[in-house]
Amino acid sequence: MKLYINQDEIDFSLENETTLGELYNSLEAWLNTQGYTCSEMRADETTCLPDAVEKWQQRPLEGIQNIKLKALTLEKLKLDNLKVLLNYCQMFQLALKQGKTEVLEDLLKEYSFIESSYRVLLEDHSRAIRAHMAQVLKENGFLPASEKDEDKVKRVLEAFIMLETVIQGRIDEIENPLKAGKDTHEDLIQLLPEMEEVSLLLQTGKDRDAMNIIVRFSELFQKVLRIYSFIPEKDKLKNRDKIKEHATEISQVLKDLSQAFVAEDSVLMGDLVEYEILPRISDFLTIFKDIIHGETG
Repeated sequence: MKLYINQDEIDFSLENETTLGELYNSLEAWLNTQGYTCSEMRADETTCLPDAVEKWQQRPLEGIQNIKLKALTLEKLKLDNLKVLLNYCQMFQLALKQGKTEVLEDLLKEYSFIESSYRVLLEDHSRAIRAHMAQVLKENGFLPASEKDEDKVKRVLEAFIMLETVIQGRIDEIENPLKAGKDTHEDLIQLLPEMEEVSLLLQTGKDRDAMNIIVRFSELFQKVLRIYSFIPEKDKLKNRDKIKEHATEISQVLKDLSQAFVAEDSVLMGDLVEYEILPRISDFLTIFKDIIHGETG
């Protein structure tokens, strides 16, 4: 049996693999160590897609002449999938605007697959995006059946426009991380004066205002970390260790903040922001600025 990865024949030997599923798992583990993942596998003339593994994983390797894998970087795979998600979102909007009920019906048959991708592609770990979209669709329906449905159609359309904005933002982070990094760096700089007021807000009973600021900070900080992962290695070589150290420390403080919020310990929350986050974020942003402006050497 011959193995090809991106059309190049690879010298390999089987260990204890006897089925396609076992071979796929071994190859995927090896590809991951190289920063790649398998987007498609062909066993002779049969296409074996990773998202339909149950259909082919038990097939014996005996008798198979050629295994051909298409491997992509994890970054490229995510980008491709985001663009598929973006295309779906745009098609849904167009069908809504034009009142094409048959097209909408076809798109809705695929929505469960689209919905399940939010967590990985949009890092919707809290399921906030998924829940919002589900609520809008449940309350307003999908199809513009008559004039009386115009308001409902508008609300669904607005939800998909919002979703498109989020998706496009994730795409921009991958395709142009330096620009996205500069924009997010500026957003964080502008938020710092408000972060400096968090302790006072908590002391004066304005907990909701304080938490809104903390949530915005956390979202922007996580965005910076996403963007950093897409910046070319040559641009972050010198500052990698410093960034990693600050990112780890700030991320831990944010976890402590979350726990303090659950415990309703406003004193601890104020202290964490004032004495733990603010001193560290200043240094972090200085280092990050050097990276996104190319001052690494």
